[in-house]
Amino acid sequence: MTTLRRWQLEAVSPYLLKLAADARISQTDYADDQVWELALGSGEMPALQLQTRYGGRAGLASLVPMWLHDGRPIYQAQAYAKPPYVTGFAPGYLRVQATLTAQLALLAEYWAIDSHSLAAQFTLANAHTAPVTARLDVLGFVGISGREQKLNILTLPDGSAAIGLGTVGNLHPVVLLEGVRAEAEEPDGYVSPKIGRSFTIEGRKKVTLRLVHVGLPGLQASLSAAQKHLQNDWNAAIKHVAQAAGAIPDIETGNAEIDQAIAFSYHELVSSFMKATASLPHASFVATRGSEYGYSPRGDGSDHIRGWAGQAASLAYMAALGIAPVAPALAQGVIRNYLAVQKPDRFIDSRPGLGGQQMGVMCPPLLARLAWGVFQYTEDAQFLREVFPGLLLFFERWLKADADSDGLPEWQNDLQTGYSFTPTFAAWQSWAQGADIRLVETPDLLAYLLSEARSLKEIAYFLHDTTAEQRLGTAIEQLQTALEMLWQTDQQRFVRRDRDSHLTPTTQTVIQDARGEDELLPAEALHMPNRILVRVTGGRNLVPKLTLKLDGLDVTGQSISETATSEAFTWGNGHGVYTSQQVYSQIDRVQFDGLSRAYRVNVQTVDLTRHDLHTLLPLWAGLPPERAQALLRWLTSEDYWRANGVTINPASDANFDPSNAEGSGGVWPYFLTLIGEALIEMGAADKAGDLLMRCMTVQARVMRELGQFTEFYHSDEPKGLGEHGHLAGIVPLYLLMRVLGVRIISAKKVWVGGVYPWQQPTTIRQHGVTVVRSGTGAMITFPDGHSVTTTGSEWQEVVDPHV
Repeated sequence: MTTLRRWQLEAVSPYLLKLAADARISQTDYADDQVWELALGSGEMPALQLQTRYGGRAGLASLVPMWLHDGRPIYQAQAYAKPPYVTGFAPGYLRVQATLTAQLALLAEYWAIDSHSLAAQFTLANAHTAPVTARLDVLGFVGISGREQKLNILTLPDGSAAIGLGTVGNLHPVVLLEGVRAEAEEPDGYVSPKIGRSFTIEGRKKVTLRLVHVGLPGLQASLSAAQKHLQNDWNAAIKHVAQAAGAIPDIETGNAEIDQAIAFSYHELVSSFMKATASLPHASFVATRGSEYGYSPRGDGSDHIRGWAGQAASLAYMAALGIAPVAPALAQGVIRNYLAVQKPDRFIDSRPGLGGQQMGVMCPPLLARLAWGVFQYTEDAQFLREVFPGLLLFFERWLKADADSDGLPEWQNDLQTGYSFTPTFAAWQSWAQGADIRLVETPDLLAYLLSEARSLKEIAYFLHDTTAEQRLGTAIEQLQTALEMLWQTDQQRFVRRDRDSHLTPTTQTVIQDARGEDELLPAEALHMPNRILVRVTGGRNLVPKLTLKLDGLDVTGQSISETATSEAFTWGNGHGVYTSQQVYSQIDRVQFDGLSRAYRVNVQTVDLTRHDLHTLLPLWAGLPPERAQALLRWLTSEDYWRANGVTINPASDANFDPSNAEGSGGVWPYFLTLIGEALIEMGAADKAGDLLMRCMTVQARVMRELGQFTEFYHSDEPKGLGEHGHLAGIVPLYLLMRVLGVRIISAKKVWVGGVYPWQQPTTIRQHGVTVVRSGTGAMITFPDGHSVTTTGSEWQEVVDPHV
């Protein structure tokens, strides 16, 4: 395993050392995925402790090696001559070194064979000329529902022994240590929960001890699988792990903590993938792969938690583009999975899952851009030919999501935006307005559609489909015209507008804190034609059975009315919100049937004047220089450009909260990626580099303190927020590679180019190729030693002529 980069991660480094089967080379089980973690101890703690929760079936299960030398037990960290430290890792693999005594060095290798099996290989080296005798005992522990479970020593027909970890949910896990013989019971009749063997190491020689764990529903099945694993060639398997690791970029920036954050990000990304199931034809990813997750009582994964319930579109964009340089088939499979669930009406679900899950909400229009981005790393023309027809039909399906047929389609659900906590549209938060996004025309959706059209046109050009290319050229012109309709000259930014009135109104209070049982007769003329926003609070989180009736005047002065039942409201956290389907110039009456005095009513009009990062997303789609520079000024102001990156909500907003707890805010790597791409494409690579470095710095700090990434980050302080261990919070790897300006296609071909934004050179190693990127250009060294130096920022294809 010498090809792995050498690290020195000690117990003081709290990185979560995860062992999960690598879907590229191992079998994974979406319904029963058992992930292990290696804990490095200090002081009196066990020096090496493998632990798992069996996907939530156990509170904790652990395996600890205890060495016996000269009558002295060695298992606590303080008993080691030199405590263990991690020197190498790859998806599904960990390499640890330690010194047991002045005479005995230990190399421990851990390997996730598959979703049910884990192997450990201990190699001890005798540094002296005299032989040494020692013993290894493996101690097991299982805790379920706060109680320690009694373990068993199993005697096998051949006289060998194993630890039976008892019944853990539907599992009967076992542990086998190669060469162990059955031993007599303890004097009191209690069987010690350990197996072990003695061994002698000759002078200047080594001894290897192998351990395997298997957790399957049947005891005999677990034992048979474990015995089979011990018969296999582990050296060949571990060599395969090393070869697979060579496809993962190894990046040195000159900052050790950031390098570690990048390496662990690739580790998390590769480990997030699971093989195809009966529900999806290709491998997909999960957001939170850890020892507490992975078990499906139903047996098909349909009951998994949210992080396992499908490939969410925004996360798919990050994951597929990040994995494309590592495993092109995995990246392509993410896109193919979306197309596999495309319906006859061209609808594609936003979150298809390996367990057959679907959200019932249309995927946002970013799949064509995703496919074109993946192609830059794979250069697989057949893939483009395969996916282009479905992607084009999906784009055209989105163009039809235009209720008023004015060329500006509308979002169908705020979840499609990738962030559902904006003050304008968030409905479950008491501090937010909760307007119905279906009734609003927004610049971010037009940006997505424009980006899709440009990507599809690029694909059509590459495939020599001139008919589609011309159609897409027309679509681009129409979308540009539509986007221009949302430009507000006095504010020098894009705004949202009402779907029907095409106005951008401010809010107006109509009724405050009225009793729900009263007939409310405001008879109030509105400053601007607008929709009525009705909020009902009270009732201890119970949804009342109500009917609302609104009466008033439309924009022409004609009488209008509408009714709505409870189902038309969005309910959550003790309140419900309803946005009127009609635009009023005057509201005369608000009346409820079915509300008691326990409920209070507030009525106002919709405010569409507030801006947030979504209104700056047209930068990502490509804009004329004047428009782009105007948005850039907004973006780089203190409103958005914060210590840890770009915040989703401006700091000047009344509901800005940098932690996203009691308001809207935070740094979200998906949106940071979109903005970073925009900056590169508009010629502001220096700002993209600054933005990425801010994000990676806080991620490295959080990793150092928590041992894992978090879903998003505080806008200003070095804090990780949201769900821990979430894939959305890893280093934005695709943006990193774009900032570096390097695409290593294979061992014989590299693309380099773009303005390098950092003072310190960065070294990238992948597929045996080494690229050193700096402000002056790049130096590429191929596996056969052939070297090429490039200068300038123009993109160049560099090919090894000797291969």
